[in-house]
Amino acid sequence: MKKILAILLVGIMMFSLIAACDGGQQKVQGTLIVGYGAAATGDFIDGFGNSAYDLTIKTLLHGGAGPFIVTPDGNLDVNPTVVKEFTTEFDAAGNKTYTITIHNDLKWSDETKITAKDYVFGVLWDASPAWAEVASSFTGDSLLGYAAYNEGESSVFAGVKLISEYVYALTVDADELPFYGEYSYVSTSPMPMHSYAPDADIGSDASGAWFTADIKADTIRISETERFSPTVVAGPYTFVSFANDIVTLQVNMQFKGDAEGRKPTIEYIMQILVSDDTDVDQLFAGEVDYLPEEIMGAKIERVKSEAGFEAHSFLRNGYGVMNMMADWGPTADVNVRWAIACLVDRYALLDQVLEGYGGLVDTEAGEAQWMYQAKKGELQDVLTPIALSIDRANGYLDQSEWKFEADGSTPFDASKATADGSYLRHNAAGQVLTINHGAANAQVGAVLEIEFLKNTPLAGINYNFEYPEWATILDQLYYSFEMADDERHFSTFSMGTGFGVPHDPYWGSWHSDFLGTWINSTQFSDPQLDDLIIEMRRREPDDHEGYLDAWFRYVVRWNEMLPAIPLYSNEYFDLYNSKVKGVNTNPFHSWYQIICELSIDEG
Repeated sequence: MKKILAILLVGIMMFSLIAACDGGQQKVQGTLIVGYGAAATGDFIDGFGNSAYDLTIKTLLHGGAGPFIVTPDGNLDVNPTVVKEFTTEFDAAGNKTYTITIHNDLKWSDETKITAKDYVFGVLWDASPAWAEVASSFTGDSLLGYAAYNEGESSVFAGVKLISEYVYALTVDADELPFYGEYSYVSTSPMPMHSYAPDADIGSDASGAWFTADIKADTIRISETERFSPTVVAGPYTFVSFANDIVTLQVNMQFKGDAEGRKPTIEYIMQILVSDDTDVDQLFAGEVDYLPEEIMGAKIERVKSEAGFEAHSFLRNGYGVMNMMADWGPTADVNVRWAIACLVDRYALLDQVLEGYGGLVDTEAGEAQWMYQAKKGELQDVLTPIALSIDRANGYLDQSEWKFEADGSTPFDASKATADGSYLRHNAAGQVLTINHGAANAQVGAVLEIEFLKNTPLAGINYNFEYPEWATILDQLYYSFEMADDERHFSTFSMGTGFGVPHDPYWGSWHSDFLGTWINSTQFSDPQLDDLIIEMRRREPDDHEGYLDAWFRYVVRWNEMLPAIPLYSNEYFDLYNSKVKGVNTNPFHSWYQIICELSIDEG
């Protein structure tokens, strides 16, 4: 790895760039090497799943040009660097139109001007039937006329209009209002029409907007090229290469700036794969500059005590979680899911992995969520606690199909179960209760494996732990709905997840509208939870109390159905070399989202 890095660094350090910043001149210099314990998969445009390690790159390449931003306190607000002004208006039917005027000094990385047409193109492209044939996208699904356009019934998207060179309008369907996170309906980023579909153009009148040429061949081309090697981007960085598990980006000199007008000052970014066993050693050796979102207490303490290195912490807007497939295998039964939850000693994770830097939650919640902080006490009184109990696990399993001995008829007797796993549960067909687990994080997985293999035999479960490649986990989790039964392998996965702003579980894996898509990755469905998710959404943006009440009832039901097992919600630590300046990450902004605040002190 060190040799590869040295070769790449020699190659990319041959240039020196000077960029204007905040009205003056500021040198763009240095390389920030960021290490992750899993590699990017190489999907660098939206529509093909969302690995956290690809999301960092996608944000650096394409982020920053949207009309709305997430603020440091977790709210949505206007991006003044992009939006000159915007107005809203209701029509007689209750549809709400946002008319957005963008500034005239935005540019693509190839120096082409970004205009309103690029924003309209982005919606038309993402929502088109042609793109749906090669990718997954729900952009514009709240806008008037989406279904007719997306399903090919109409070539005109009624809720999208190109007004002038720098003005466009998006109309939210009355049926989608109110919505607590309303700005997200119209927070669409531009796409480079001159690059993606150079022979196409956009027509627009009072009826909506449309493509003037067939884009089907273009969508296929882009899915095979830009997906892996983006060429024209609007974000703070441009794509250089992805090889040997190393993604290299170079500063985009055409980027206007973040919401505060700040421009990036770090010339190159390299995101590399590091070993979970040696990542801190690599930090100390200078092979990596930045290790984001560390959770392991031992590593955090090592960096805190080492001169020349820093540890910056913030509460996590998310949690460590064990996802469970809800459409296949034993975990399709809520009783099995609860039994598994009763067989893990989560305190072992707190003690051996987090070492004091985290806590336990019993539902889909994170310590950084204002809702959780407001209702934490009340939730403790109503949630079914997730706690280690062999007796409870056996009680749940006795209510499932896995309640027999090997003959498929004799009731399972928990008193016969021993640590050697020789006495197992079966269903009426004589099949053994077997769970295959894929662990995304080796350290967390190792603790879980010890705890599970100590406890699961006492409940008659044949539990197998594996540590597959990250890409394998993503395929099995996100795309198992496309697989035949004999291709599917894992029932449970240990990993981490973050929550959106505002937290909208509709897009967070649980709503049945997304069955048969990667959005609902575990293929979970519960009509009552569906209704509560919609209740959360159907709040005015300023109805915080109404949203809080719906969220409370949602997380209570979530706890009852337990589509996943919350393992912990913790404090994150960014570990880094002291030469990296400006680190001010928070629950809603990781390093790649505040890249314009970071700098490298070469002194």
